[in-house]
Amino acid sequence: MRLSVSVDVDADPSNDLCVARVPLFQGLTHAQQMEVAGFARSVRLDAVEQVYTAGSDVSQLLVVHTGQVKITRTSAAGHEQVIRVLGPGDFIGESSFLTGARPDHAAEALEHTLLCVFRHADLARLVEKHSSIGLRMLQGVSKRLGDTEARLASVISGNVSSRLADYLLGLPAVPGSRGAIEVVLPLAKKDIASLLSTTPESLSRQLRKLTDSGTISQRDQGRITITDVTALSALSTLPNHD
Repeated sequence: MRLSVSVDVDADPSNDLCVARVPLFQGLTHAQQMEVAGFARSVRLDAVEQVYTAGSDVSQLLVVHTGQVKITRTSAAGHEQVIRVLGPGDFIGESSFLTGARPDHAAEALEHTLLCVFRHADLARLVEKHSSIGLRMLQGVSKRLGDTEARLASVISGNVSSRLADYLLGLPAVPGSRGAIEVVLPLAKKDIASLLSTTPESLSRQLRKLTDSGTISQRDQGRITITDVTALSALSTLPNHD
């Protein structure tokens, strides 16, 4: 795999450790994390830079330190489908490590992004030495599979409102006044629509419906106030919104 990068420098274990932020390595002691950090390369990407394309030889594990990476698939008709968005602590490249298969998707930085990159050969040695890394990797893959199955069930049901409610309730939130919470849409609405397996027009209709009902209020720059958390939770399929 060849990364498109602006800067490629060796990770400095004396700085803020990427591995200390990543659940994959949080079962290790600080001394072990320092050891792991010695195998990492730090890769910086600008917004809209390609990380890799479908079919690339991804022989590295990529861990997001800061920023966001969009994962997409392109249909035979040329339609781009957003699969998921990786944030700090998320990783990708484990499938080719575990199975040797090349990806059927592409990865692209959405903003200035810093990755910690591990060669698969180094990762294999680390997993052999520290079994908790392999266990946490499988836990991460299992969670991703569970999320995918839940999303597929929601898509099959055709309920766009529940998918939108799930998405809004899953965003990082800050408390507002009178029990409201504030969230910021992290993606363009066309990408959110693709992520939710709907159209931009349908997404806009659902947002307008929630606004008209008083469940949310929309402001500039993608800022949304969830004014009635209970009503939005009633639309959601998520089991818990605490």
